[in-house]
Amino acid sequence: MGQLTYRSIALLAAVALVLAACAGGSPAGQGSASGAPTGKPVTGGTVTMALEDDPINFDPLLSRAFIDRNIHYQIYDALVGIDENGKIIPRLATKWDVAADGKTVTFTLRTDVKYHDGMPFDAASVKWNLDRYRTTPGSQRSGELAPIDSVAVVDPATVKLNLKAPFAPLLASLVDRAGMMLSQKAVEAGGADFTRKAFKAGTGPFMLTEAVKDDHITLERNPSWWGKDKDGNQLPYLDKVIVKPIKSSDVRFTNLRTGDAQVANNIAGKDITTAKSESSLTYQEKPAYSFRSMIPNRAKGYLFEEARYVKAVSLAVDRKELVDKGYFGLGAAGYGTIAPPHFAFDQNFKPFEKADPDAAKKLVQEVGKGPLTFKFLVASGDPATLTIAQLIQAQLKKADITMDIEQVEFAKILDLQTAHTFKDMTFVGWSGRVDPDGNTYDHVYTGRPNNDSSYSNKQVDQLLDQSRTTNDEAKRKDAFRQAEKIFVQDDPARVWLGFGAAQLLTSKKVVAPPVYPDQIVRFELMSMAK
Repeated sequence: MGQLTYRSIALLAAVALVLAACAGGSPAGQGSASGAPTGKPVTGGTVTMALEDDPINFDPLLSRAFIDRNIHYQIYDALVGIDENGKIIPRLATKWDVAADGKTVTFTLRTDVKYHDGMPFDAASVKWNLDRYRTTPGSQRSGELAPIDSVAVVDPATVKLNLKAPFAPLLASLVDRAGMMLSQKAVEAGGADFTRKAFKAGTGPFMLTEAVKDDHITLERNPSWWGKDKDGNQLPYLDKVIVKPIKSSDVRFTNLRTGDAQVANNIAGKDITTAKSESSLTYQEKPAYSFRSMIPNRAKGYLFEEARYVKAVSLAVDRKELVDKGYFGLGAAGYGTIAPPHFAFDQNFKPFEKADPDAAKKLVQEVGKGPLTFKFLVASGDPATLTIAQLIQAQLKKADITMDIEQVEFAKILDLQTAHTFKDMTFVGWSGRVDPDGNTYDHVYTGRPNNDSSYSNKQVDQLLDQSRTTNDEAKRKDAFRQAEKIFVQDDPARVWLGFGAAQLLTSKKVVAPPVYPDQIVRFELMSMAK
């Protein structure tokens, strides 16, 4: 699937921030009208999901992995959500109003919600959660919520966010982990064990009841969840979801074909044709917010402190071949953080459209330290990932660049990135966010939590700050476009490879919701087939 075949979806997060959103009686807007079964659905039943790795952290405050989010979205509700097209919709907040100066946002909250442990959800709980995310040392959400100056409780159903400056991506930030609400009692009782034992901690459609490392996770229906479908039926329909971590894409696909699992959202490109032809399976796909990149350690004293080395690798990579032969057409060749569904995407931005090994050799020679040799850390356990890394390795060899592949546990790679102590480069994707700010700011802005490459460019910082403080979409796009040219082409923060696709493969024994561009399965909308 080539880049030009992507249909751009207008995700007007900034506009949504300015306009108050009206309450809905269901989670719906989030897919219930278009994705849930029509008429009287089948209630009950258990489905098994094959997930590509074992979730690392059930606490949204500390989580950095996409695999974690597959659990978070089932056990926690956020203040706002998105529908299947990326439009921001109410969740625990039923509406929001923005002051004329853009520096105060007031949320009206649902009053029919309790946490799984029986504690009430209210404005005081929202304040506790947001303050915890903003101020706890080591919080991975602190950067996303940094524009918030203070959180004030107006009354039990109303909370006010006072901002340091107008912040266009606020709602988009609150869709994901920065907006997820947890029971203070459950978090404090869990202590250090909460990261793997987040029992009865959320308000979501399912409750975490069991988590056996590297084996399975059990989620059971929340019988008092607030959500209903468009016909007024209580959600969720399913009694139970079992999540099994399976690192090998080959084994995941086999589990779907044999019926040992009924759901997966990560299928290797080589298996898609077969998946589409299987009479027992249903395959869905759409453009995603995700990007693919090679992450260099650009910190002082490391090999890739030298920007010309990063650019040399970028010049040597043949992205079209990578999509065609490595991903078997899944996703698109691309350059940067802003994906085709984002309003700021520019399909004409193709700084490394054709691989240029000779230009790469010249840059390495300019540095004057001899041939470029480096180590590339990739997650162990999946043959598809290794195949892609080996293809990149062969491409770089044409430019006399030697890349040594080392397979490491995924969680270990994340630890090394967080500490900025990995030696040369890592290969970890990004699942994407609804607003381009969520794909960009924390990844390249100086000192931010997800800036794993330790990149720093004052001009990029200034442009990204500009993109946050205006609700004018044209001005935001212009700032993003200028910044992306710098951190992709002129002073590269990473080697950007392309964009992913959102997938959902399900057994025909279930009625599946639509696939969402953030790649997360909405299990509250899934039911057993009649």
